[in-house]
Amino acid sequence: MLDEPFEMEGYDAKRFGYFLALVIGTAILVTAIYWAIFGFKRWEGQVLRASDLMMAATVAPVEPATNFPSGTGQYICPQDGAVGLPGFDAAGCPHCPICGQVMGFNAAPTNLNTVAARAG
Repeated sequence: MLDEPFEMEGYDAKRFGYFLALVIGTAILVTAIYWAIFGFKRWEGQVLRASDLMMAATVAPVEPATNFPSGTGQYICPQDGAVGLPGFDAAGCPHCPICGQVMGFNAAPTNLNTVAARAG
């Protein structure tokens, strides 16, 4: 544990600039090599797919559904797996936020809760 406060002595802005330029240059070089090998279209598709996967896990308001399952569990897409909260259509059917397929609901077993409650 350090008893002394953090000091900026010995900080070299020039070295930090070199390091930052090296990191940025490496990212640009690796991207250019990827484009040369696989093509820009494939890179663009994979970046959009990664963006969709990240956005699928964000918190979004869930529209009220008529057939909303009771109990605990998780929505599962048959193609993409567990990707986040589904979007509900007008009929209350859950759809995958990535591919749009109808999602299923895997309910958690309810008997485990009572066993855990009695264990104490």
